[in-house]
Amino acid sequence: MSFSVISSYLIQHPVLTALLIAHFLSDFTFQSQALADAKKLHLKALFMHLFIVSLPLLILALLTPVQNGDLFFQVWLSHLAIDYVKYFLNKHHWIKYSWEAGAFLVDQLLHIISIIILYHITGVNIASHSLWIEPNYLLLQILFILLISKPVNILFKLYFSKYQVAEGEEEQTVTGAGALIGQLERLIMGMFLLLGQYTAIGLVFTAKSIARYDKISKSQAFAEYYLIGSLFSIISVLVLYVLLIL
Repeated sequence: MSFSVISSYLIQHPVLTALLIAHFLSDFTFQSQALADAKKLHLKALFMHLFIVSLPLLILALLTPVQNGDLFFQVWLSHLAIDYVKYFLNKHHWIKYSWEAGAFLVDQLLHIISIIILYHITGVNIASHSLWIEPNYLLLQILFILLISKPVNILFKLYFSKYQVAEGEEEQTVTGAGALIGQLERLIMGMFLLLGQYTAIGLVFTAKSIARYDKISKSQAFAEYYLIGSLFSIISVLVLYVLLIL
């Protein structure tokens, strides 16, 4: 099996891949939107988030030799520093609302770059008999599944919410249902890709289109928004699959 430069690199550095998994778990999967919004302006919420960040790092520290404690602590400190700077800037209203999408990307890039730099500067002490010394493809698959779920939802919301159609009271769906459907469709796509069942991916969008057929046929604006969301889901899954799995 051939691998991309990124996937080959991460497979050979399982601890780094695990650190990235820990980051996306704490910054997305384990963090509610309410907490994400609150930590921008309230220290209490920021400290709660930092506590959540510490949990997967603590688990990693327990699963690796004790000499690696410094690495995980430094990663946590870097997360604290980046999030505190963002809190400070938001508290003084120095980050405009129109900059929110760009600020999100900069924030995530800073976290990822910090993790990679600290990993290489601090180094990892792994015993020769440890499972961490072997190339690990499973961790890469877990990272792929995490990335195509909530992070992609947030990206779509930040960059494409302006195309969303205002719905009448009688047409409103359950809050969060659309986001959940998007996550589920990407997860199913991702699993089909990992299993090599490429043709089955079309079934996902067929089922989704049937459920929304009435609104698609009656509203051109909704049909366009639906198409944007579907294409974004396909592109995001395929790009991450090529970068992390192939």
